[in-house]
Amino acid sequence: MAGTESTRATVYNKAGAGVRKMENSRWLTALFILIIMYAGIYFYTKSVKAIATLGLPVALVVFVGIIHWIKALGGKAEAVADRAIDARRGAVAEEAVGNLLGELPAGYFVVNDFVSKRGNIDHIVISTKGILTVETKSHKGVVTCEGEMLKRDGKPIEKDFIKQAWAEAYSIRDLLTEKGVCNLRPQPVIVFTEADVQVKEKVRGVKIIGIKDLHAFLEGLPNWMSERLSNGIINCLSSNQYYYRDRVPKPKVVPHNIASDHTEKVVVSSTTI
Repeated sequence: MAGTESTRATVYNKAGAGVRKMENSRWLTALFILIIMYAGIYFYTKSVKAIATLGLPVALVVFVGIIHWIKALGGKAEAVADRAIDARRGAVAEEAVGNLLGELPAGYFVVNDFVSKRGNIDHIVISTKGILTVETKSHKGVVTCEGEMLKRDGKPIEKDFIKQAWAEAYSIRDLLTEKGVCNLRPQPVIVFTEADVQVKEKVRGVKIIGIKDLHAFLEGLPNWMSERLSNGIINCLSSNQYYYRDRVPKPKVVPHNIASDHTEKVVVSSTTI
């Protein structure tokens, strides 16, 4: 997991890379389905005369069957293509947020496209302001909150983004605890790149924000974590980036529980960030 260092944030991995691979895979699947469909049409047209010799009833049955088969494959190809377009939209959103996070000043660490036990995490931000897991959404419309429910254009969002965001945060906490670094719980953040976000308060502990307000939100957070601990966290994430992806154990590192050092006080609180 290579990083680039300068007067700006240290960035690991290319934002949106995983979703871009997903997009390409879906386009290839759609293309494969279309090839099969057109191959079937080709062989049918080549076999029309032979099928006709079997009689009109048989020819009609085969014709109706091939029409249904073509419609089914065409519908499946269209559905896969729609999913590829969704993946492209998601990749563009992740790239936009990744570029914005990459412009943060030195002292910030930004990990894009991190693979954890609970799936892919779009971005992780580490600094003396704490740890944040950032989930990017490309949905359009007006995002509001009613009670503990997120809504888009007045209707409940189809998926529980809050639950997803917390799952990602806890997966990082569990990894850091398992590796003996600390037991800090990251602050989950959901960033909408295309929507008008009208949510002012956290929703079930998750910060909901529009991309235009992301920098101001990060700059407004207080400094409370030492550089030593932030470096320990990024080192842990670096050495475990591909562990869950490859399913191959990485070489063991000499254990060093940063949180146990008397010079470093670690506090876990719902109001940490």
